[in-house]
Amino acid sequence: MVGLYMRLSRLDDDVDEYKQVSNSVENQRRLLNEYLEESPDLRSEDVEEFIDDGYSGTNFQRPAFQRMLALIKKRVVTTVIVKDFSRFGRNYVECADYLEKLFPFLGTRFISVADNYDTGRTNEDRQMEVAMKNIVNSYYSQDLSRKVTTTLNMKREHGELFFNLPFGYVKDEKHPGKVLIDEEAAKIVRYVFSLACKGNRQCDIVRILNRENVPTILAYNKAHQVKGKDNRVEKSEFAAWTGKKVANILYNEFYAGTYVFQRRKRVVVGMKKSVRVENPTRIPNNHPAIVDMETFEKAQEVFSSKKPKCSSKRYPLRAKVFCGNCGYAMAYKDNIYDECYYYCTQARQTGKKVGCTEEHMPEEFLNARVFTQLKSWMMLLETACGNVDEAEQKRWEGLRILNDEAENLQAEFKAIQSKKVELYECYSDGQISKEDFAKDKEKLSTEIEFIRSELNKLHEKEAKLRKTRNRRKPELDYLMENVQLFENETRITCKMADTFIEKVTVYDKWCIEIAWKCEDLVEKALDEAAEAEEVMSEVEVERMVG
Repeated sequence: MVGLYMRLSRLDDDVDEYKQVSNSVENQRRLLNEYLEESPDLRSEDVEEFIDDGYSGTNFQRPAFQRMLALIKKRVVTTVIVKDFSRFGRNYVECADYLEKLFPFLGTRFISVADNYDTGRTNEDRQMEVAMKNIVNSYYSQDLSRKVTTTLNMKREHGELFFNLPFGYVKDEKHPGKVLIDEEAAKIVRYVFSLACKGNRQCDIVRILNRENVPTILAYNKAHQVKGKDNRVEKSEFAAWTGKKVANILYNEFYAGTYVFQRRKRVVVGMKKSVRVENPTRIPNNHPAIVDMETFEKAQEVFSSKKPKCSSKRYPLRAKVFCGNCGYAMAYKDNIYDECYYYCTQARQTGKKVGCTEEHMPEEFLNARVFTQLKSWMMLLETACGNVDEAEQKRWEGLRILNDEAENLQAEFKAIQSKKVELYECYSDGQISKEDFAKDKEKLSTEIEFIRSELNKLHEKEAKLRKTRNRRKPELDYLMENVQLFENETRITCKMADTFIEKVTVYDKWCIEIAWKCEDLVEKALDEAAEAEEVMSEVEVERMVG
């Protein structure tokens, strides 16, 4: 299979959330397809596109590239074609590892169209040129990143703001980079600080806000159509203030007029890993303050001493259990001397009967229920994988049969061609009359046309079968490797939950729904297997009739 890899950086101008694929990607696609059309040795291969639209080239942690790499390692993708080296990547060390070590080891052919580079041909004398291009691409990306960062930092130092504003602020349309106070929202912020300064605990502040029906941040922005804010809505009509929402306000020094930036920095340009900066840049009195610094510091002193300790326990269903009524994540109670359990906090926080279950869901009970369903899901995966394998085997058998028939017809074609030559020689030697020669020649020509027609039909059937290749099979095989890895487990583990479970929705003890991470993958794989079976049936019927 040929893999066409296309990438567009997030810094390119034509990346737009309303466009599924940018014009730049379209240009790359057109160039690569034109190259395929002009390459007879690649034209008949199966082709798959891998597109990373809006991803940096400074690292290879891109979804489409990783999916292509998995297929390369399984020897499914044997040829990779890119527009140029910069589309493949801008990290010259990693690029060299792929081009000089991994791809040659796996026997993968690599083609860069614009660079006129093809490892399927002799390129030993161009290795230095390739290395230099990768180095230039790498340093270009690093230089661009430094310039962008330097420019943004200079603007920040002059007080310009480049991030989503906290609740209570709106952008100043007349002065880009400046902010204004939304006075109505600011009243809510000041109220939260005043409650904290009076010594209220986090849970007390939450109960007071919900009891007094103070609108949540999302509800306020939606109701007032605050410009520049997102249009998300709360998950439930009984949406409430939570401890996290309160903490996000009380710990944000922005409300005191201080702009704090450069809290973290990346270890290396292009890497996601970052480290905390001990002394971030702080600009006091940068913008209008909603609360004075004295109030902010008093709230920190009171609130920090009452901040509840968060559990650091790594339990299997962490951040995966949600209430079936309100849609919010259920809290986890970690008990040392008693059983641990999940519970919905909505009724407690809102002080209202909101329809959520008030009973506690014991962790061991929920884990056992989920594990039972997970085992059933793993059995379903095995069945699905078996069906896909069977369909693929039938497809390959169909291709083999068509190939054998094509070879037989080719042999008949050559035999008839030889007969035509012999017939002409007999006529030239005077062994047969002109009438007999014309009659026999017409008969042989008719047979040749018939064979050509049959060969064309076989080629059409072959192309039809090749198009039904199950594109999800490599991913399904990888999933089955995980199934086999966990088949001897007797209880759910963190790794099992992270691999297979997307979300657990709890209505009550006896009504639990599980959303599986790979559900769409299995459905698509089975659909492709059914499509292959259908095409195989058509081809088989036509062959029997023929």
